[in-house]
Amino acid sequence: MRNRLPLVVLSICLYVFVTPSFSQEKGKPKAKSSPEPASFTADWRDTELKDFLMGMSAIIKRNILIDDAVKGKKITIISQKRVKIEDAYGFMKSVLETQGFGLIEENDLIKVVKIKDALAKSPIVRIGKDPVSEADVSLNKTITQIVPLEFSNAAELEPILKRVTSPDTDIIIPKNQNTLIFSGSTSDINKLLKLVDNLDVRADGPGSISSAGDIHIYTLEYNEAEKLAAILVKLDMPDAPTAPTQGPPGEPGADGKPAPPPQPVAQPAKVPGKQDKIKAVAHKESNSLIVTASPQEWEEIKKIIKILDTPRKQVLLEVLIVELSSTDLNDFGIDWRYQELAYGQFNTGLAAQGGVIDKNGRPTNVNTLSGFSLGFIRRGGQQIIGILNANSTNENFNVLSAPQILTLDNQEAEINVGQDVPVRTQNRNAGLGGDNAVTVANFEYRPTGIKLKFTPHINKNNRITLDLYQEIKNVAGISSEATGGNPTFNKRDIKTTIVVDNIQTIVIGGLLSNDKQKKVQKIPILGEIPLLGTLFRRTTNQNRKTNLMVFLTPHILDDRDKSDRITIQKKNEQERMVDEREKKLR
Repeated sequence: MRNRLPLVVLSICLYVFVTPSFSQEKGKPKAKSSPEPASFTADWRDTELKDFLMGMSAIIKRNILIDDAVKGKKITIISQKRVKIEDAYGFMKSVLETQGFGLIEENDLIKVVKIKDALAKSPIVRIGKDPVSEADVSLNKTITQIVPLEFSNAAELEPILKRVTSPDTDIIIPKNQNTLIFSGSTSDINKLLKLVDNLDVRADGPGSISSAGDIHIYTLEYNEAEKLAAILVKLDMPDAPTAPTQGPPGEPGADGKPAPPPQPVAQPAKVPGKQDKIKAVAHKESNSLIVTASPQEWEEIKKIIKILDTPRKQVLLEVLIVELSSTDLNDFGIDWRYQELAYGQFNTGLAAQGGVIDKNGRPTNVNTLSGFSLGFIRRGGQQIIGILNANSTNENFNVLSAPQILTLDNQEAEINVGQDVPVRTQNRNAGLGGDNAVTVANFEYRPTGIKLKFTPHINKNNRITLDLYQEIKNVAGISSEATGGNPTFNKRDIKTTIVVDNIQTIVIGGLLSNDKQKKVQKIPILGEIPLLGTLFRRTTNQNRKTNLMVFLTPHILDDRDKSDRITIQKKNEQERMVDEREKKLR
């Protein structure tokens, strides 16, 4: 009897709660009142889940088999409104899903199991895109739906669908099939089916908008869906607008009675100080945004999307990169052979530099010295006893590159013109040694040439702010084998921000370098004699000035006519250059 007492008390409580109630205003006949449907009070505080299920079994009058995993679970439910008996099954299922449990129905028996087991043992399998009936949705059953796709790619839809549905709903893609398999509650499946029905269609084109309940699809015209979705999810959900007023409070209406004050549109309660974020994902294949929001919130979000999805102007940037260099070289010297031996050496290196003698000191028939050269030969023989050389050079103008590049407003563009140069990084011996030794060299490739990066920003007056980066890297020379034989690189770059008008040519740069060198080679003692010492030494003075100038001309292309006009212009310039080259070759 003591073990049965709690059940007796619970049965009495349920009888009281489930008893149909009738409402009747004072002073009115009872015969005119209509009975309300049977209901119960959903009020469980720190209650064992199994005790909750015992009570629900009595309410829905169904047998419930409870899994061992339910033991020890507690719930707290506080409700200000009574729940109708006809909604009791759905209410129980929702409570169990919050605890990670699902229901499996077998004849008159309801099994409570873990939700994943409920999905796996779902007895209902549907095929196609047809939505679940409202009756089945209200029961919130667990089903499996096989959805063949016609136009979209299942692998691309899967991550989008998973972000807008419950984590308890399974989405599976069979191998080598463009098909989706959903397994979950009828309410979740129905939402996914509505979304697939809107996505798996031929694209209506940019600017099209469609909605299915709280899910809205916006196909973009000018922007990229992935970039715009990344921006939207960082924004707070906009507040829905209130309903329009009917006039000031108390103003008479059409029937002469004072009109009631306007009522705001009902909004879900929000935690103070906390704002929900916009829920948006991108469908790359159709360049569409998928947004989850109420109809009122969607109207505000749609305004944001329309402002961001506007056409942007284009900018064609013409660049002329010029190197202005001035190299003054004065080289004067006399090279004497000062030994009587057949293979004697020369003191200032002129003979070796000009190829007049080989590496062993033997005379050759070659002379590659620049400028004025004069040689002295011993009388009666062919042996060179001296060389005089005087040289002066001057260099000036050099066009390095003239790139042109087109990009969108506020979009970075980059162009690279050059080549990769091998640089030896390591030498190692491979083999058995001796005559079989092999030297293996490792190389890395270093880029050289012209690099141009810029981002244009156009204001309402068609003035352009350019964020510009210019880099020029070239090979200055090759080092000797004694120091590795690797090239030496010159690198010059400019990083700046300028403001320029449309079709205005402006120059930036001024990377000025000034290199002065003086070199003296002489015979000891004799080369230091005033005046006469000039005959026994070689003096080289070199002064090199380099100035890098970059000329920029931006063109704003905001319509088809301007784009076509400048395209024809560039085409004519190219044809004219080809004609001039052919004339020179004739």
